[in-house]
Amino acid sequence: MPVLLILMCLILSSIAVKADPAEQFLNLLNSVVALKSGEHLSPPQITFSASTANVMPNQEFELRWQSKYARGCSASGAWQGDKETSGTHKVVSTDAGPQTFQLICFGDEGSESAEVVVIGISEGLDEWSGTKVPSYMDRTPTEFELFDNSAGISMAGGPEGLEHQPTDSPGAGKFIFIRVHQASKHGLEWGEQFGWFGSWLSSFGVNSIEGGLWQNPKTAGPYFYPTLHLAGVGDTYHACSDVQMGSGMYERIVGDRWLAMIQVSNQVLTIPGSNIAFDMEQTAYEDDNGIWTGWGWSYLDLQHPRDFKFWMSFVETQDYQGPINGYVPEYFNWVDPEKIAEGSFGDTLDRYGDEFGTFATRGAKANWGNANEFYVTGTLKVADDIFYTPLPRFPIKKDREYLLAHPQSISQSAIGKYSRELREGSLENSLIPTENKEFFNVYQSTHQRLKIIEDLGGEEHRYMVLPNWEIGFEDGLGFVDWDIKDNEERKLAEESNGYGYVRKLATKWQVEAGASDFYLNHPHQYETEIVKSPDGIVRKPRKTHTFFSYKERDTSHPDFVNWEIGDRPRHQTLLQNGAVATYVWYKFIDQPAIKTAIQNHPETYKPAYLDALQTHIEALHRLTNRSSRRSPDEPVFLNYRGAATPDNKDFHLAKIDPGQLVSSPEGFEVGYVPVVISVMHPEEVSNNGIGLQGEPDTPCSNTDWTDTYHPDF
Repeated sequence: MPVLLILMCLILSSIAVKADPAEQFLNLLNSVVALKSGEHLSPPQITFSASTANVMPNQEFELRWQSKYARGCSASGAWQGDKETSGTHKVVSTDAGPQTFQLICFGDEGSESAEVVVIGISEGLDEWSGTKVPSYMDRTPTEFELFDNSAGISMAGGPEGLEHQPTDSPGAGKFIFIRVHQASKHGLEWGEQFGWFGSWLSSFGVNSIEGGLWQNPKTAGPYFYPTLHLAGVGDTYHACSDVQMGSGMYERIVGDRWLAMIQVSNQVLTIPGSNIAFDMEQTAYEDDNGIWTGWGWSYLDLQHPRDFKFWMSFVETQDYQGPINGYVPEYFNWVDPEKIAEGSFGDTLDRYGDEFGTFATRGAKANWGNANEFYVTGTLKVADDIFYTPLPRFPIKKDREYLLAHPQSISQSAIGKYSRELREGSLENSLIPTENKEFFNVYQSTHQRLKIIEDLGGEEHRYMVLPNWEIGFEDGLGFVDWDIKDNEERKLAEESNGYGYVRKLATKWQVEAGASDFYLNHPHQYETEIVKSPDGIVRKPRKTHTFFSYKERDTSHPDFVNWEIGDRPRHQTLLQNGAVATYVWYKFIDQPAIKTAIQNHPETYKPAYLDALQTHIEALHRLTNRSSRRSPDEPVFLNYRGAATPDNKDFHLAKIDPGQLVSSPEGFEVGYVPVVISVMHPEEVSNNGIGLQGEPDTPCSNTDWTDTYHPDF
């Protein structure tokens, strides 16, 4: 009423002093309407999005925007012209690489701008690299000679690993920062893989959590960068362990009762086969120590009725900081009955004695290493003493390139306090408290060393590769030093980085003290040197590129009922590897793996605890929603400022494949998670066909499920 009285006074005074009272009355009446609606009285607000983050050539997508308090809008960048204050606009993709669409809306109180980036990805693979490649990549050779692996020749071993001061034992986990870089010259094919400075967490029993950068196109698809592998194994290396959101080891699809991996993030999809992939179009900062991600595992105390620990992975990237996925605690307490029957589990109990315990019951053993696995084929014997063979690929812009930083230990007391404050809503800082560790050793043995193995007349000959680089460390930083003295050596190092010519020398390899007799007494072990091409021919190994597709389950099958979608809508996203991921939003406690926990452990997962668990996850989501941000200027969950950094500067944090980043539907911002139900590659490169998964692998069916538990509780 007071506002109306004031307005009437204004109207009357205007009529008294103006020559055209009718016009003035109309203007003031419009002001009343504007005040009532709130139009033009605040700075403009814009919501701007695209229907896809990645797009294939000639694919149509849609731009959508809405604004408040705006009189008009204008487009720039990859689109142009005046726009309505709200609307849609269809675009057909033409170019590879990022397309930036900018929108500015203006009103009486100023203007506001927003932008959307859509990345065009190539339809096929780059013939030279065997992967999808960024649009900015230097032109690759178009003419080359393909070769097949020479008979009787193989490659084994890998780069040295690094050891750091041990983490707590029993502890709550480990974090580390690792550089993301192109790690193979020609891509890999089905059956080839390697791990890059990974970590292995073990329990005081039979559990393993493994991870790090991983090159495995069979499961991850043709990504340019290695992907970040985030998975754990309940009963060590049991084929039905849930390592890929419903897929066991060796791509076995598991029945419902084996499900254990839970989706925790409400912003980032866990993609079966790749877990976390990185945007190939981001600035690589090759001249400035590259791009990095922080990652690792910790548990949270979510007040499990039996005090079991909920283990989760965490990442620190440019786009997102926070938890990704985790496990139902009981997963780590399963035992294969066959191991009990034949006695190996009894041996484990005897070995640990009173120290025995799982990730769920006791926590993690001390960890002190980051190691490499190198399993790549494709060696050509060019001459009697020269071989063209895969070699590790490292950054090479500078003589010293940093690779690892900040190994961190998480104590059980620290994570207990953190969990309690999270549950109570009193946690002010999302940063997980850790203790930084320093590297103290480079480790390698003859048996791990990179080597060419040749069968000559039924006898094994080994040619130990002496690289032109050396792994080293300083405090909490790990690096590779290049042994380059002049421009000619630099050219040779660059040409052989990832694949190169190796000459066998007549000099015998000197085996280190303490090596096994298998190496000490071997008659055919020789040194080598890396050399230039002997003939100038451009060569490339012949690779067949096919990729595993994770099919949607047929929920009419009794082993797949926990994947029932009901009336929940399916959402799809195009990934940069060319696959389409389909996902569904579930309330956290309604997702398939939690349904399995209810099915397998009804005495624990009763309604009261499910409600409490949902409340705890909602607290974690609120913390993540509040803390995680794009391009943070401070550490959010994983600390990268607790020790020395490369060149005393903050990392350039890596971007995630934008196809993995999702926005919650309205009302689903807290307590809901996106669960991937299928990842389908184009039919012509899919090794698992198109359509629904009809049944699980027989050993991983519900009838074969084991409900055997460790006897320590």
